[in-house]
Amino acid sequence: MPLYTVMTQEGSLPNNVRARIAEEITLIHSSVMKVPKNFVRVIFLSYPKGSGYTGGTEAATAGLNCVLRSGHTIVEKTVLLKQLWAMVQRLAGIATDQLAISLCEIPASNAMEMGQIMQSVAHD
Repeated sequence: MPLYTVMTQEGSLPNNVRARIAEEITLIHSSVMKVPKNFVRVIFLSYPKGSGYTGGTEAATAGLNCVLRSGHTIVEKTVLLKQLWAMVQRLAGIATDQLAISLCEIPASNAMEMGQIMQSVAHD
């Protein structure tokens, strides 16, 4: 059910880098959160040059947001965020002060996948 949205300025990520980022997001999420790879969705959105701002000043800012089921531990979320941050910086070269990554948790009962209402996160 995880849905990742990557937002960048138009032209800042070549297609091969997008594909690599999508692959890495999938590997990281499925490994850390212990979900099948085919549950991970990644969408890239671009905004026109001159439409991004940081601190009120025009900038090629980037964001990575993930909507996921609530119930994961703080440790899992911390590991996920740190691995995602390192991967995006490594592959996309986005400056530290121009990148924001966030997780938005929703109850499993508020999501469907494969035609089924999602189950709560289980911890072994």
